[in-house]
Amino acid sequence: MSGYPKRPIITLLSDFGSLYPAEMKGAILSRIGDAILVDIAHDVPPQDVRAGAFALMAAAGHFPKGTVHLAVVDPGVGTDRLGIVVASGGHLFVGPDNGLLIPAAKSAGEPAAWMIGPSFFEGAAPTFAGRDVFAPAAAVLASGGDPGSFGPAVDPAGLDFGRARILDEGIEAEVIYVDGFGNVVLNSAAIPWDRVELMGRRLRRARTYAEAGADEPLITLGSHGFAEIAVNGGSAKDLFGLAPGDRILLERGDCSE
Repeated sequence: MSGYPKRPIITLLSDFGSLYPAEMKGAILSRIGDAILVDIAHDVPPQDVRAGAFALMAAAGHFPKGTVHLAVVDPGVGTDRLGIVVASGGHLFVGPDNGLLIPAAKSAGEPAAWMIGPSFFEGAAPTFAGRDVFAPAAAVLASGGDPGSFGPAVDPAGLDFGRARILDEGIEAEVIYVDGFGNVVLNSAAIPWDRVELMGRRLRRARTYAEAGADEPLITLGSHGFAEIAVNGGSAKDLFGLAPGDRILLERGDCSE
């Protein structure tokens, strides 16, 4: 198809660490040997579906249309949770039906989802659907397979990051992701004030991390489009003791100071 990659591209995201992704890659390459395999991340915090969903959403849109995104963060592996394929905006997604794929699919366009039928699970190890179900499904999709051929259409499990609330005294927001630098990503797409405080500390409003002084906390709009609390040369996670799921109040600073 015009405008699509000449060789199939499959991205991979999981909470598997360093060993198990190789088995998924082997399952793909044994079926489609010329695939370009790109790792998004395999260090998603174990079983943290929301963190995996954010990482997938942040990365997927930078790939060309026609890319297949294989994502597995799957606390329900071996249960009756569905496996699904999702088509949206020229991208294809495959993984468990636990909301992991949905923010990325919605950011790409209008998602349509299909169940991966029971026949696809025959002979699969009950603890490794990533290798035995989702990787082969990704190979089928990358080979031009019709996502509707996997099974009936379904309404997939949803997941969203909610929305920050702008109040008179500040912004009530939720931590949705903490990266490897300790930068804290919030579910706010705006920073409406120049002076913001958190837990009694002023956050410098900055365009880049280096605009703040050494070890100075700051707030910026990250490359992913969400507000991000950081510390120049340090860790906002450690400074403020924050973790995904925490709710915080960014207090509006006194502009007269």
